[in-house]
Amino acid sequence: MKSIAILLTLLVATSSFAAELVIKIKNVKDDTGTVYIAIWTDEESWPDGKPFRELNTTAELDVTTVRVEIPEGTYAVSVYQDVNDNGEMDYNALRMPKEPWGVSNDAPARFGPPKWKRMIFEVGSEPFTAELSLKH
Repeated sequence: MKSIAILLTLLVATSSFAAELVIKIKNVKDDTGTVYIAIWTDEESWPDGKPFRELNTTAELDVTTVRVEIPEGTYAVSVYQDVNDNGEMDYNALRMPKEPWGVSNDAPARFGPPKWKRMIFEVGSEPFTAELSLKH
């Protein structure tokens, strides 16, 4: 009986620290290919390390929306649309993206990847919507 009480307490505690993150990707001009999404939790891993979570979905014209359960905390999101479905982001000779991409808060990218502090947002116990627009 004691084990059941402990298990129920853990389940209730775990569920109270989870929230729904809705990622709304706007400015999707082409519904071909796959949209890859990375959810980041710390500045040290951004942009070349391993994200907290990786997802993908099919592209939907105009707005592509994804929902995911995550713990409360500080996050950033980056996405790209793999239009040719080759499994990777394509770049030109100057290392500029050739495929649509975006980051949370539409943080600007000047002479390198967007700054972490411009991308982050807080997720609490209530559902949170992170909106971003693809850059083409």
